[in-house]
Amino acid sequence: MTVRIISGNRRGAHLDTPEGMATRPLRDRVRQALFNILRPHTREAVVYDAFAGSGAVGLEALSNGARSAVFVDMSREATAVIRRNVTKLRFEKQSTILEGPSPAILASLDKKHPPFTLLFLMPPYHSGLCIPVLESLELQRRCDHGCLAVCEIHEDESIPPIEGWLPGEERQYGITRLLFLTRNS
Repeated sequence: MTVRIISGNRRGAHLDTPEGMATRPLRDRVRQALFNILRPHTREAVVYDAFAGSGAVGLEALSNGARSAVFVDMSREATAVIRRNVTKLRFEKQSTILEGPSPAILASLDKKHPPFTLLFLMPPYHSGLCIPVLESLELQRRCDHGCLAVCEIHEDESIPPIEGWLPGEERQYGITRLLFLTRNS
């Protein structure tokens, strides 16, 4: 699958993707719509890309002016691909790549790391993984008040109310639903 950066200062750059079906990159059309919505939130954002895959969403944020991004994936192949993409786009200084389960791996992140202001939670469909990540006390401690979380789920999935997060708008693109939540404590 061909994945490219669709906006910002690295627009048009092609990204490597992990082989096989374990990773499902966000389609260009959906990523473009997402970043049109997020434009006011990306400048100087501190990003957490929880199920990073190829890193396309976090890299898109960096291309659009995010200050830094933490990329997390459990797959060794995926983290190797993210590392190649980060190097290809020359975002090494702004990027941290962690291999392990999200959000537990956050415990290994430097305690002085700035609070996250923008979260991307795009796990496999029907995995239910957005919920435990948002409920994680470690993640909540590392989020700025007003932090924006974007959860990608299948059209037939839902996310119940989660303490500390205010539900916002929802957008649907084919079978993909994007849910926006804001940290309220």
